[in-house]
Amino acid sequence: MDALLLDAKSWVGTAIYDAVEINTHWFWGDAETKIPEEAQRLNADILVMGTMARTGVTGFFMGNTAEAVLDTIACSVLAVKPDGFVSPVKADD
Repeated sequence: MDALLLDAKSWVGTAIYDAVEINTHWFWGDAETKIPEEAQRLNADILVMGTMARTGVTGFFMGNTAEAVLDTIACSVLAVKPDGFVSPVKADD
């Protein structure tokens, strides 16, 4: 996590990084249940979550866990795909 936060600092720049309070939280349990519970408990402004797998229609755009969380979350969500991800959706010309 420390390495990812250092990468984030280089991406956005020191001034922006230092102006934002970043809090990370770790917990155990079913992600589809625990993530919304923790976000509500913390009164989160934004949830940043990685998305990887995509199976079936519900996971086509983001991933099954992210899709399930979006249905129950009250704050903004930033979903991040891994490096090298290529969308299977093609824009029409």
